[in-house]
Amino acid sequence: MDETLEVAGAPFSGAVGRPGAGWGRLFWAAAVLLGFFLSGGPLSAGAEGADEPGRKVVLNADRVSYNDETGRASAEGRAVLNYEGATIRAERIEYDAHSQKVQAMPLPGEKVVLRAGDKSLAGDRLDYDLETREGVLSGAGTSLPVGAGTLYVHGKEIEVLPWDRAVERGLVHGRPGRPDEYLAEWRNVVLTTCALDHPHYRIESKTITFVPGRSVVAKRPRLYLGNTYVFTSPMDYVVRIDRRAMKYSIMPYFQSSETRGTGGGLTGSLAWDSGSLSVGVAIWSKVGTEWMAEVEQALGGGFSLRGGVSYSWDELWDETVWRPFASLSFERGGWHAVLNWSRNEYIQEQKDLRDDYKGRLERRPEVEVHSPWFRISPESWVSLSASWGSYREETAALRSDVISRWGAGFRSYYEKSLGTDVDLFSKSRGEAWFYDKGNADQQMLWSLTGLRYRIGVLELATAYEHRYVWGEGAMLWDRYRERERLHQQLRFPMGREVFGLVRGSYDLEQSEIDKVYYALQWVTDCMKWELNYTDDRSSGGEGRVGLSLSILAFPDTPASFGQEIDEDPFERPRDLPAGE
Repeated sequence: MDETLEVAGAPFSGAVGRPGAGWGRLFWAAAVLLGFFLSGGPLSAGAEGADEPGRKVVLNADRVSYNDETGRASAEGRAVLNYEGATIRAERIEYDAHSQKVQAMPLPGEKVVLRAGDKSLAGDRLDYDLETREGVLSGAGTSLPVGAGTLYVHGKEIEVLPWDRAVERGLVHGRPGRPDEYLAEWRNVVLTTCALDHPHYRIESKTITFVPGRSVVAKRPRLYLGNTYVFTSPMDYVVRIDRRAMKYSIMPYFQSSETRGTGGGLTGSLAWDSGSLSVGVAIWSKVGTEWMAEVEQALGGGFSLRGGVSYSWDELWDETVWRPFASLSFERGGWHAVLNWSRNEYIQEQKDLRDDYKGRLERRPEVEVHSPWFRISPESWVSLSASWGSYREETAALRSDVISRWGAGFRSYYEKSLGTDVDLFSKSRGEAWFYDKGNADQQMLWSLTGLRYRIGVLELATAYEHRYVWGEGAMLWDRYRERERLHQQLRFPMGREVFGLVRGSYDLEQSEIDKVYYALQWVTDCMKWELNYTDDRSSGGEGRVGLSLSILAFPDTPASFGQEIDEDPFERPRDLPAGE
C-alpha cells in the first residue's frame, strides 16, 4: 500500500529547523536542473519556496518515514516527489534536514528521473547540497529541442553550481553578481541527434558547459562516424539553446569549381558566456587560401554586436582582398533591427539567364527592421520589413557615387495539404525602393507556387516562378529584371538509405534550361552525406562538384566559409518559427 506525505506551509518543527523550506529547495533544485539542461531559465528561490501558504510537496512511495531525532526523511519503493509541476522519480529518496543534503537513488538498471512537463533529465544518482546549492547527477542523460530535431546528451557526471562560484573557479569568463543564475559542467560526454542505442555519428568531449538558457559548448570535440574516429576539432562545438539552432558547424566540406579549383574548408568557434569567436578557412588549388574571423558579443537588453573581417578572392578582379564588416543588432519579441556597415563586400547575383552581376559594395551604413512571422490563417504567414541605407558600388566598368535608398517590403508563405501525398505551397516577396538620385524608384513582386507530391516511391515537386518589376533602381547591384521559370525535382530510392536526386529549372523567356542539380544522398535517421554536381548554364555560371556532411537536426546551419550552396526552391523559409 502506497504511503503519502504532504508538506504545506512549514510542517516540521524543533530540531528539524526549516525543513519545509528545505523540501521547497529540493524541488527548486530539481526545477533548476531541468531549467538549465532543457533550455529554461533559472528559478528564484524566493518564488519557489515551499514555505509559502498553499504550496505542497507530495511524496508518494511504498514506504515513507520521517525521524524527528535525526531530521531525516526517507521514501522507499517507487518513490515519487511532486512539487509545482516538477517530479522526481527514484527507488529511494532521502533528505537530511541538518546537513541540507538530498540523495535520490534508483534500482540497478534503472534511473533517477527529474521531469517538468514533457522534458526530463535522468541519471544513476542525484546528490545535492541545498545549503551551498551545488550538486552532482551521476550517469546523466537528457534531450534538448534544437532546430528541427533533438540533441541527445549522455555523460558521466553533471556538476551544478551557482554562477558566482563558477566565475571564482574560472569555469566561465564573466562578472560575478548573478546569484540567481547557475552553470552546469558535464564531464566525459557524448552528443548526437540520433535517437539510437548505436548512433550513426556522435561527438565526444571531455567537458561540456551549459550556460543557463543560452548555449551548450563542447570543448575540443572528437567526431565519430559509427565507431570510426574521424578527427578532433580545434574549435568548440556550440549549440545556441536560446536560438534553438547550432550556430557553428565543425563539419568539413570539399568542393571543386572551374574558377576556384579543388579545395575545401572548415568553420568553427570559441565561445564564452555572452559571445563567441568564429573562424573559417578554405584552401583552393587555383586561388590559394581564404579565411575569415568574426566576433559576436551580447551587450544586454536585447542588443548584440557583431564584427569581423574576411580575406577572400574576387573572380571579377582576380585578386584577394580584405572585407571588414560590423553590425549592431536589437531583438525583442521576434522583432529584429540591425545597423550594418561593410567595405569591399562581394556581390554576385544572377539577374536573369543572360545577366550575371558581379561587383563590390560598401554599406555606409544601412538600417534594417524586420518583423516576426505573423500567422494570419492556419496555412499562411507574413513578415514585414523596412530599411534605409547609403551605398557605393564598384564594378569592372564603374565606381558610383554614394547613393541613398529607402523602402519597405514583405514576405509571405502558404502551405496546405491536399491529401496524403500532395502539399500545395506558395512563397512570395515584394519590395518598393526609392533613391535620392534622379527620382529613381523600383518595385518588385516575386512569387513561387507549386506542389510537393508522391507517386509510389518517387518524391516529386513542381513549381512556377515569376518576378515582376516596375521602374528602375539607381544602382546596378539591387536592380531587378523580370524573370519567369519552371522548377522540377525528382528524388528516388536507390537502395537502403540511398537516394538519387535531380533538380532543374527552365527559363521560359529564353526557352532554355537554366540550371540542373544532381545529387547522390546517403540519409540515415540523423545525418546526410551528399555527393553533388551543379550544371549552371546561366551567364557566368560554372560546373561545381561537392561532398558534404550535414546534421538533419540543424537545417538552418549556415554553410562553412567559402562553400557555395545551391538554393532549394522547394524548401520552407528557414526562419519560419519551429513547429509551425
